[in-house]
Amino acid sequence: MAPLKVEWDGGVSVSYGGTTVIFDPQKSIRSPSKVFVTHAHLDHAGASSRLNSEKYSTKETIDLLEAYRRRTGWWRPISYRETVKVGDLEVKAHNAGHVLGSSLYEVISPEGTVVYTGDFQFRDTFTLEAAEAVPCDILVLEATFGSPSFIFPEREKVASEMVRWALDLLRRGKTPMFRADSLGNAQEIIKAFNMLTEVPVIVHPSIAKISKVYRTYGCRLEFLSLNSEIVDEALSSSDGVLVVPKNVKFGDPSRFETALVSGWALWFRGRGGASFALSDHADFQQLMEFVESCKPRVVLTCFSERFEKTLAAHIARKFRIEARPLKLIRNEIYVNSRPSYLKEAGHKAR
Repeated sequence: MAPLKVEWDGGVSVSYGGTTVIFDPQKSIRSPSKVFVTHAHLDHAGASSRLNSEKYSTKETIDLLEAYRRRTGWWRPISYRETVKVGDLEVKAHNAGHVLGSSLYEVISPEGTVVYTGDFQFRDTFTLEAAEAVPCDILVLEATFGSPSFIFPEREKVASEMVRWALDLLRRGKTPMFRADSLGNAQEIIKAFNMLTEVPVIVHPSIAKISKVYRTYGCRLEFLSLNSEIVDEALSSSDGVLVVPKNVKFGDPSRFETALVSGWALWFRGRGGASFALSDHADFQQLMEFVESCKPRVVLTCFSERFEKTLAAHIARKFRIEARPLKLIRNEIYVNSRPSYLKEAGHKAR
């Protein structure tokens, strides 16, 4: 029997007994493997829309991709706690807490269990419940903020700071404009202002489309779209806050006071301009807590060119387990139906 094998192959590849499944592929894949997508951010789901392979994700993710106008043929919905059997592997979806419909995946084989997180959030947010920790033998862990320099303030504190900043500008007759990811942080901003103020929240049409999907699944968000008839009145009277995609040029910059809303805001402290460290990702502390909760024997870090090595080094030192970037893994370390580092350590698969 071929060994259980986890490697980077244009995405996270898990193989056993002649069966391969691919998670979040970044390019076309060589074999007609079944594809599992964690969430609708295009750095994880964009390539999947171009593949003819059978693809799985939550229905929420499919609907969000359609809001992005991505092709979604050959897509199969999977619910949390639902299991899909693929050859000798079983793939089970769990809540990832990152954005609406985001999943982390548990892969069960006769030789052990692999968990791949994709992007995740290990705290409740204003719109979603925290990710579920899943015990496993091998944990494939996102490392976006995998450095000790990224410890995010409490979400409620950041929301209060955003509101104070915006209300001060409105009192002075200026319009606050928040720049954020269209999916995830934008909905958190809307919800924060809905909870803490009665100020109208005016959003870019692309954010409105995504926010309407959130509404479909029961998340109460109150906002006006920029193509709404009453937006001009709200903007001209400086009576609302504006939320736009962070990479979109919008209007005359002199009309607005702009703030970045992102986990990366921690890097912009003291560099001029407002920024707020609100993120839909786990910070360094949450990443370490998640590892502790999952109790893996091996951790493989991924999806961060900056911090994969940094995070792996901290995990190895703190938990005294094997930890390294996934892209450093080579096929030859897998022998005798078990990764060599598991076999040599004398561990038995769960």
